[in-house]
Formats: sequence, structure tokens, C-alpha cells
Amino acid sequence: MWTAKLVQHETEGESWVVSPAVEPNKPQRFADVLTGIFSKDRQATIKHIAVGNLFTRADLQTDVIGYLQKQPRFQTSPPPFGQNRWDFKNSGEMQKLVADGLLQSGFVGSLNKELAAYGLKISSVSMEKLFFTKENEQVKWHAIVWLKLDKTTSTQKLHGLPN
Repeated sequence: MWTAKLVQHETEGESWVVSPAVEPNKPQRFADVLTGIFSKDRQATIKHIAVGNLFTRADLQTDVIGYLQKQPRFQTSPPPFGQNRWDFKNSGEMQKLVADGLLQSGFVGSLNKELAAYGLKISSVSMEKLFFTKENEQVKWHAIVWLKLDKTTSTQKLHGLPN
């Protein structure tokens, strides 16, 4: 369940940030959040989607770890395991691999289906504090993640507005 907030950025003006809903915000389906944003402003800009604690979803963990385990670099030089161990030798490379796995995940695919109606697509990932744990012989990834958006089509065309 999701929520959205209009924020003022120092250099870029106003844009929306979509994130998992937490109290006291009213949770909504992702599609309903998008409808709410674009019903207020057909020219709205969504800066990014904050993943929050949704990275713990079993499907997302499975998709990303499954992708990582197929990557030669992950196989030959796996990251260390342990809470808050985000400063390791190949952390930048591992961030790129996790980002690639995220972009190919069913989770991002489902969000992209909803975003497509507004001429938007998740195009890249920004993250920090990536670390890995091993629980019951199962590898898990942990990070602060933002999904960045790009326009795929003019929103004016999608909404039948003049350019």
C-alpha cells in the first residue's frame, strides 16, 4: 500500500515522491496513488519511488537474489555477510548488480505497468547502505532504495492535451 507527497526541491521545483504508506497516512493501491496525483495536476512530475521496507518482500528478495546468483562476479567474489556491513571491497559493483536485478524483477514490472498509463517508466535505481545477510542458509539483501523514473511518452498526448 502506497502514499504520495508533494515536495519542494531546491533546484528542481516541486515533484511527487511515492512511498510505502505509514501511519497516519491513508494507504492506497499504487494505481490509486497515481490517479490522485494526475487528477490534481496533469503535468505532475514524480521524482522517484521510495522502496522503504518493501525490499523485504519475499518475491523481491527471490527475484534479486536469483539474478545475483547467476552473475559470475557474485559467484566468484561474493560480498561479506552481516548486519550493517555496507563498506566492502566490491560494494559499488554489487550495488549495480542489485539495481539490475531490481529493474528486472516482477515487482518493478508491476509498477511499470501502472506507470505506463502516465507515460512513465522506472529507468534506474539509486541506493545506499547495501549489505547482505545469510539467514537459515538463505542470502538476503538490505538497502535504502529509490526507483527513479523517466518519461516514455508525453503526458499531454496520453491525456489528450495540446502540447
